[in-house]
Formats: sequence, structure tokens, C-alpha cells
Amino acid sequence: MRAPESLIPEVTAGLAQRLPGPLADVLLAAVRWRPGQNRLVAVLPNQVWYELFREHAEESARELLAAHQCGLHVASRQGVEVESRDGQRRFATFLKDPGNQLALAACRRVVEAPGIEHNPLYLHGQPGSGKTHLLGAVAADFRAMLGEQAVVEFNGPGFVAREAQQLAERGATPLRLAISHAAAIVFDQVDALAGRALAQEELFHLINSCMERGQQLVFAGSAPPRKLAGIEDRLITRLGWGLAVPIEPPLTETRLALLRQIAGPIAEAMDPAELTKLVDTLAPDMHQVAKLAERLLEGERVVTGTDVASFDRILQVVAERYDLRPGDIAGKRRLRQVAQARQVALLLGRRLTAHSLDALGGMVGGRDHSTVLYSIRQAEERVAKDPELAREVGELTQAILGGEDHGRE
Repeated sequence: MRAPESLIPEVTAGLAQRLPGPLADVLLAAVRWRPGQNRLVAVLPNQVWYELFREHAEESARELLAAHQCGLHVASRQGVEVESRDGQRRFATFLKDPGNQLALAACRRVVEAPGIEHNPLYLHGQPGSGKTHLLGAVAADFRAMLGEQAVVEFNGPGFVAREAQQLAERGATPLRLAISHAAAIVFDQVDALAGRALAQEELFHLINSCMERGQQLVFAGSAPPRKLAGIEDRLITRLGWGLAVPIEPPLTETRLALLRQIAGPIAEAMDPAELTKLVDTLAPDMHQVAKLAERLLEGERVVTGTDVASFDRILQVVAERYDLRPGDIAGKRRLRQVAQARQVALLLGRRLTAHSLDALGGMVGGRDHSTVLYSIRQAEERVAKDPELAREVGELTQAILGGEDHGRE
């Protein structure tokens, strides 16, 4: 039996012959074919194209594929996206993971006993760990109980750009009125206030007034209050008054569950081992999972070892992590710290770029194919045996992908 991807040109040509010329021209241009296990997935951009394909092309496509013992699944990208967004930020749709259970329990508790326990509640963790989802779930539950006016939501960048200036205007402004009527205030990305004197001043007074009124406060940031850089001590004290809860990076199984939730049948059609490899390599956090799902929904054939980052970016991020210069890693120094950083950089280069082993070797001091292969295998063995190193590689991957403009966002 032929591989499903090898049938794409044949099916496309067959449909072009069977469909009326004008329809074939526009319909086939809209289809993105995605190979799966013993079947092809036809991905259409929206429900209109989906219905058009089902009506005019599905039967013929099934006949053409059946001749090669290959099945067909038809999916609408828009339909899958809408389904995945329905109730997106709710407790019911929050994917449970060993590293987020305490945070989830604390968020549920502040809804049950607002302003009484865990006030303020402060969630902290890496980007893509689920903080924003939990804040949205808290806000949604308060609104469901008390109405739209029950919550005022802020995020750090917006607060710096707009709301801090509005709060600095004394008097009964609309924002102050909304805050006074709210049962809960949720504030995401508190890190963005670093070095912003006015924003920190206004947040300090906001926390004081909300605590006096007994309103529930929920914050989220990338680091615990005491480790927030560029934040005044008095504000750090206020943020740490209640309960600070860490959220650990999600496990592979949790990231896989989210990918299947967003990409739906397109992900289900893929080989499970390949899907796991994609998640481990290209999606170390939930944000990257969403980006990976978007690529799959667009019908892109995503494989590991393609260019999703530059090796210069890899060198930069790894060097910063190990307190080295990129030139140290790319050079010929054999110090233990440098050699281990070089192994990690080569491993990431193998995973995140399409460079050959020889090409990677040329970028790290002209090392040959066998030396690079040995370094990568050494790194893989270390990652398999050392959970801390595995986590570190995941964090490095997150930093590399987060800083790259892939042209797909």
C-alpha cells in the first residue's frame, strides 16, 4: 500500500478531471491535504468550503483513495478552531497536570470564598504554563455568579499604557467606578510593571483599596513576588501578602492533550509516535502547542528537523543560560562547562534546524560529522537520565522559539 502523502498529486489530478473546470480551479486551490495513518485529511479553510467539498468532491476523492486502500477525512479549519475556543478559559476546559493542581485548587477556592482566603492569590510560572487560562476561569465564574460587572481584568502591558494613567486622575472616573463595584480584580503579566514608577504606584494603591473593601485579588507573573525584577519592595510585599502558588511546566501528555483538543481529527490522523516527537521538540509549553496546532490546521506538513529557528539564535540563548559567549560555544575551547553547553546547542540545532551534521559542525569550530553525532548522542543520553537537564532543554527550546519570528503568527 502506498504512503498517503504520495497519493496527493494523483487524487488532486483525478478530482480536477471529475469536477467542472471552474469549480475545480477554486475548490482544489482551497484544499490543504494532510497525510495520516492509512488516510488523507482534506482541510478546508471554513464551513462554506467544507460544505462545497462534501457536496461535490468527497465521493470522488473516496473512490480515488479506496483504489489504494486509503481512507479520507474532511475537516474545516474554522470549525475545529471554533470548537476548541468554546469555553476555552473555564475550569472545566483547563487541562489538569501534576504541576498545576495546587494552582487550580487555589483558584477554585477564591471563587468559593472571595476575599477571605488566599487574598491576594498570586500564580507564577513560565509562559505557556496555564496562568492566563486560570485567571480567565476565575473571571468567568465570578461573572456567571454575579454578572458582567463582577470582575475587572487587567494585564501588565495594558495597565502601563492606559489604566495606570486613568487611575492617576483623581475623582469618580468610569474605571474607578467599575473597580468599586467589582467582586474580584484579576491582573495578568504583573512583570510588565518592572521599572514603571507610575504603574507601580497606582497598583500599590489599588491593592490597598481593594483589600479594604474585601475584594478578591488574583495576580499572575513569571516569577514569585520576591524574585520580580524592577518592582518596588512595598509592592512586592503587597503581592506576597496572601498565597503564592507555582505552576510547573506541563508534561508531554498534557501538551499532547491540548494539541489533540485544538487540532482535532488532523492530529488524531497522525502517527502517535510522530505527534509525541513533534510536541517534545517543537512545543515545550502551551503557547507553542497552539502555534503547532495552527500549522497543522493550515495543512502544513510539520516534521522535526525543519528550520524553525536559526542556529545563531540557539547559540545566543544557550550562551546566556550558561553565562558564556556565543563565540565560546562556537569555538574550540574544551572546558567542561563549554563542552556541555556545546552539546546542548548541537542537540537543539539538530531538533530545531534543517542543518546537516556537517553544517552544524562547521558552525562550532569546524568539527566533523562523527564528532557532532557523538556530541548529540551524549546530550540525548544526559537528557534521558537527568530530569533537570530535560527541563532545562525544554526551557531553552521555549526561549528560542519564543524569540524567533517564524512568519506564521
